[in-house]
Amino acid sequence: MSTMQEVLVTSDAAGQQWNSSIWDPVAGTSLLTFKGSTSAPHTLSILSNEYLLGALPTKSVIQVWSLQKTDNTQMQIVCPGRVTSLTTTPDGHYCIAAVSENIHIWQVCTGHLLTVLSRHYQQIKCIKCTDDGTCFVTAGDDNLVIAWTLAKVLADCGNPSHQVEPDHVWSHHSLPVTDLFIGSGGNRARVVSSSLDQTCKMYDLVSGDLLCNLVFDVSITSVTMDTAEYRLFAGGSNGVIHCIEMFEMPVQKDRHIEKESEDIACFEGHKKQVTCLCVSINGSQLISGADDCNVKIWDVFSGQCTKTLDHKGILTNVFLIPMPPALLDFNLPRNCIIKPFQRHLYIPGEQTDESDGTVTMMFNNSEKIESVVDYMSDVSSYLSQNTELSDPAEELAKCKEEIARLKSVNHKLFQFAAKEILHQDDQIT
Repeated sequence: MSTMQEVLVTSDAAGQQWNSSIWDPVAGTSLLTFKGSTSAPHTLSILSNEYLLGALPTKSVIQVWSLQKTDNTQMQIVCPGRVTSLTTTPDGHYCIAAVSENIHIWQVCTGHLLTVLSRHYQQIKCIKCTDDGTCFVTAGDDNLVIAWTLAKVLADCGNPSHQVEPDHVWSHHSLPVTDLFIGSGGNRARVVSSSLDQTCKMYDLVSGDLLCNLVFDVSITSVTMDTAEYRLFAGGSNGVIHCIEMFEMPVQKDRHIEKESEDIACFEGHKKQVTCLCVSINGSQLISGADDCNVKIWDVFSGQCTKTLDHKGILTNVFLIPMPPALLDFNLPRNCIIKPFQRHLYIPGEQTDESDGTVTMMFNNSEKIESVVDYMSDVSSYLSQNTELSDPAEELAKCKEEIARLKSVNHKLFQFAAKEILHQDDQIT
C-alpha cells in the first residue's frame, strides 16, 4: 500500500454491500469500505484527508466516516434540506453544499452557517472548488454555470440583507449542466462544463470569456481533463467516451466532434451513459463509471480497458485522490475537528443557545456531541468546587463576556483581511 500514489473512491446507488469503497486502481482490489445507505451523485467528498463525507439521496443527512481503519465510527449531520451537491475546500476549513437551488457554506471546525447564496433558480447538480480553494463554481438544471470568490462571499457573513454578486454567470448552455471540471491554477484556472445540449464549453476564470465550444452528436453526461489539460474526455449518454486533443492544429473556438473523425479517439465499453470520469496524476489512466454498474480503468494511450470493477448499482461518484496519510498510519493524530452544522445563519457577536440553533450530530451509539452550553456547565461545576473562588457564577459570566469579545475581534480581523486581499487582487487585474 505504501507504494501507491493514488486511491480510487467509488459509490453506487444500490448500497447493498457498502455506501462507498476505496480501491487500489493498479491491482483493482478494495482497500476499505464504508457502510450506511447510499450517497447521492456529486455529494461524496474527502475532508482534510481524514474524513469521507456523503449525502443521502432521500434524506436531509450528511454521513461522515473516518478514513482510519481502527475507527469505524459513523456520524450523521442533519441539514436544512436534502443535499443535491457537496464539496469541501482543499484546506478542510469549509463545507459547501447545495440544498435545492441554495448554496450553504459551513465552517467545519465551528459548525457555523456562514452564508446562504441564492442565485440559481433550479436545482444545483454540481459544485467544484479550485485547487487553492479561493474560488468555487456551481451548475445545475437552470443551464447556468456560476463562478464565486470564497473571500468575497464570506467578507460580510452574518448579514442576511447582504447580497453577494458572483464573479461570472455563464448562460451559454440551452439544457441542464451535468458535470464540471476545474483545472490547475487557482483563481486563474479554466472551467469546463458539460450539458445535455450535446456541448462542452471551456471558460476562463479570470476574464470570464468563452474559450472553446465543443459540439458532439450525443448528450454529454460527464467531463474531465488530464493534469496538463492536453486531453479532454467527455462521456456520452450512449456509453462512449470521447478523447479530444485540445492543441490540435488549426485551433478553433467552435469544434464539431464526430465519432468517425481521425483525430478523435473513442473509448467504447460501457453499455449505458457514463456518469463519472477522472484521470490519474500522470495522465496514463482514465477511470469511468456508468449506469451499467461498472467502473472501467482505461489505458489512455492505447484506448484499451485494463480492468473492470463490478458494482451492484449505477455509479454515483467516482474520483481519484492522493493516498491519504490516515490509510498508511492508523495512529496518526487528527488535525480536523468537525462540529454540528447549524440551521440558522451565524451572526458574529450574538450569544445564542447552540442546543436550539444547531443540528445534532449523532454517533452509532446515539451519544450526542457535547455542546458549548454543556461545556460551560462543566466549567461552572468545576469552579464551584474550587474553594479559592468566592463567586463561581461571577467568574463564569466574565468568561462568557471574554469569549464574546474575542469572537467580535476575530470577525473584524477577518473582514479587514478579506477586504485587503480583494483590494490587492483588483489592483493586480
